Amino acid sequence: MSKLINRIGKFKIPRDVIRGNNNEDLLKLFANTIIMRAEYKLSKNVIEYIALSPLFRVKEATEVIPEYRLECKKVYSGGEIVDVEIIVDEIKKSI
Repeated sequence: MSKLINRIGKFKIPRDVIRGNNNEDLLKLFANTIIMRAEYKLSKNVIEYIALSPLFRVKEATEVIPEYRLECKKVYSGGEIVDVEIIVDEIKKSI
């Protein structure tokens, strides 16, 4: 695995999600990240994170920090929650 320092990314989580009932899901997400910076964006009511994570692709030296969409999906079996899957999609920006 590449050095973790090269797997840097930016993502946002709505403040209401953090203050809501999804704490167990968020714990699984944050167990896979090292937060380097967190900033509350009042205008959008989100907390923007810059973090290191094995969930992110390796960033090239000359590119800006990629932005990701993170989502926790519950995995059901037999009507019960068996796990939480963390989905990471890179947000592609058009130039």
